[in-house]
Amino acid sequence: LTEPRGYLLDDKVRLKLRAVTFNNLGCFYKRRGKLHAALQYLDKALKIELASEEVDNPAGTHLNLCATLSQLGRHGPALEHAQCALELLKQSVARKTRSGQRGAIEEASILAIAYHNLAVEQEHLGQWEDALNSYAESVSMAERQWGA
Repeated sequence: LTEPRGYLLDDKVRLKLRAVTFNNLGCFYKRRGKLHAALQYLDKALKIELASEEVDNPAGTHLNLCATLSQLGRHGPALEHAQCALELLKQSVARKTRSGQRGAIEEASILAIAYHNLAVEQEHLGQWEDALNSYAESVSMAERQWGA
């Protein structure tokens, strides 16, 4: 389906679906404990998402990469992906809030998760003060979105 000669003639739709498929396969392999296979699929998803404007969830892919890399003990790169996800989510929430688009609340909720992932990686790297600040921001964001 997602091959250039397949059933989907619209390249944007085809690439979007391919990125979602690779992301899903990455999550599948992560859940099965096959972290290196998961990493390969998540990297493929991210490459497509970085090359296309018509993607759904690049922040989610960054968070999935963060979690997978963390499980592999690669906390430096995991931290970078958490930071990328956080920046993408902040930009998206701001853009959707300004334009009145739906989805800002859902993405703001995911910000709490992104701050938590960031804090976990900062803690692994011994960045104690930053980790405390990120945990506090995660709690604050969660309370704003889901209530105390």
